[in-house]
Parts: sequence; structure tokens; C-alpha cells
Amino acid sequence: MKQNFLKSTLLIKAICMLTTPLFAQGSYVTVNLGYGFRAGAGSTYNYTSSGSNTTREHVALSFGQGLAFGAAFGHMFTNNVGAELGLSYLLGGKTESTDTYASGSDVTTLSAKMLRINPSVVISAGAESINPYAKFGLIIGKGSIKTEYNEIDRGDVFFTKIKYNGGIAFGFSSAIGLMFSLSEKLALITEVNMINLSYAPTKGEVTEATYNGADQLSSMTTNDKEIKFVDSHSSSFSSSSSQPDESVKSKYPFGSVGINVGIKISL
Repeated sequence: MKQNFLKSTLLIKAICMLTTPLFAQGSYVTVNLGYGFRAGAGSTYNYTSSGSNTTREHVALSFGQGLAFGAAFGHMFTNNVGAELGLSYLLGGKTESTDTYASGSDVTTLSAKMLRINPSVVISAGAESINPYAKFGLIIGKGSIKTEYNEIDRGDVFFTKIKYNGGIAFGFSSAIGLMFSLSEKLALITEVNMINLSYAPTKGEVTEATYNGADQLSSMTTNDKEIKFVDSHSSSFSSSSSQPDESVKSKYPFGSVGINVGIKISL
């Protein structure tokens, strides 16, 4: 009788050890690296002018496309439900458009960066060894957009670099993933995520301007090199040379569908 009881006790302990979930109760940290592919793209265009004819070619524009790396702190309240606070940095890829005409051409290159905070709810299957999970949350971003304009006209070269920033972006995020146990404290994370986000800068500034290599920025007025984006703008608005120019805000797409690979460390 005692022998049967001992066997039953050992069997129960073994089952408990085998079924210990990867997202067990407690705190953890993750570090990850990923890439986002464009989603909800905007538009820019290539133009080619020849005589009286102009051809326009569509170019998809998405500032959410690019490399992202980050980290997160999370806590599981039960084996199946938890919360996570993530921090990531987006290095957006470049989008280029060209205007070609008889006397020359100009090339516009657009790129972006964004620091993102991502509070999420975590839902875990609580499975052993390979554990499916999902995350749903908000995403808050503070970013900047860089525009480089390079014009060559009859041999003369004019280059301008403009930075747009200011304001906060708000959106939503979701993810599904698999967690693979590597040890008691360590696990590998593979994840597919989706971000729905747009960003409207509140100000812009010319940071570089040259003509045939000679600096032009020092001779530009505040009105020439700074811009303020507002919700409403009147065409009759007139500002002095010492005041920033004014224009209506525009929203730019920062959404993406991406993949992440990372490591989870249980605390």
C-alpha cells in the first residue's frame, strides 16, 4: 500500500514538472530584433517629362517599413494572463522618388525613425515546451521624418535636407507568437506582429542647404527654413521673415506587418 502511494506521489510530481508552462506566473524580460514590412502605404511618384508629355509612376510610401529592435518587461498574473510594457526603436527604410526633365533631374529621399512605447495584454496557452501566445495593446510613438532633396539642373547642384518632428503618434498593436523552452529560465521567442499607426509632425526645419557645395542655410530667414504644422490654416495668413511658415498637418503611415525574434528571461 505504501509502495503504491509512493508511486502515485512520484507520478503526480513528474506530471506537474512536465506541464509547467513557459509563461508561468512571475516577472520576465525580453529582448528582440525584427523587421517590419509596409502596411497601409501612402503614395509618392516618379515623374518623367519629355517635350509636352509627362509620365507619372506610383511609388508606395511607408515609414513603418524597416529594422526594429527593443526590449520589454512583463508579468504573468496567472499561467494564462499577463501584462507587458515594451520599448522599441524603428530605423525606417528609405523611399526614393525621381523627377526627370530636359534640363536635369531631382531626387527626393524619405526616411524615418521612431521611439515606440507598447503596453499590452498577454494571453498564453500555458502549454509545455512550445507555447503559443497572443498580445494586444496600444502603441505610442515619438518620431521624426527626414527628407533629402537633391536637384541637378544644367550642371548646377542644389541640395536640401529637412527634418520633420514634434507631436505624438497613437495607434494599436497585436501579435501572435511561439515560445520555445531552452532552459528553466530561458526561452526563444518567434513572433508575427501588426502595427496600425500614423504620425503627423507638428514642425519642420531645414537642417542643410547648399548650392554647388556652398552653404545657403546661414542666409535663409526663419520663414524660409522653419515650418509650423497646424490643424487649420488660412490662405490669407502672412508671417514675417522672423516667424516660421505655416501649413496644415498631414498624417503619414507608420503601420507595418513584421516578424520578431527574441529571448525571454524569467526573473
